[in-house]
Amino acid sequence: MSLSQLHKLCEVARSGNFIEIEKFFNASAQLKQMHIRIDLSDVKQPQVCIDEVQEVHKGGIGTEAVNGAVIALLVDLAIGLLGIRHYAEGMTATSNLNINYVKPLMATKVVVRAEETEVIGKRIFGIARVMNEKGEVCAYATGSLASGIVVG
Repeated sequence: MSLSQLHKLCEVARSGNFIEIEKFFNASAQLKQMHIRIDLSDVKQPQVCIDEVQEVHKGGIGTEAVNGAVIALLVDLAIGLLGIRHYAEGMTATSNLNINYVKPLMATKVVVRAEETEVIGKRIFGIARVMNEKGEVCAYATGSLASGIVVG
């Protein structure tokens, strides 16, 4: 992402046009390549979704479960999306991520829902729950974002 794109994204977030931000993310090469989309219809609980689990999502030795690295990507993105509401103070970046794998994520669909739990100074804290299509929590993560980062 170029610096001008980053500044535009900040301005859009400040205006509260979260649907435009959702479109921007969903059009990105990274999310398209991994068959991932975000949902900002409730910006207080952003979601990261895999609508159809594919081979690229699976991992381990001969397993059909979603790979732990894919889960890490999903929760990092979900917790990172909590920062969008704070862009008026500057950009945000993940500063800590702690993932707990509860059980193998055997799924045809994955939904990760994040929720802000606390803001202390320039740190935003949150939790993300990784669920299969039945709504069962298979992993969860807690994390924090540094906020107020000024970019060139």
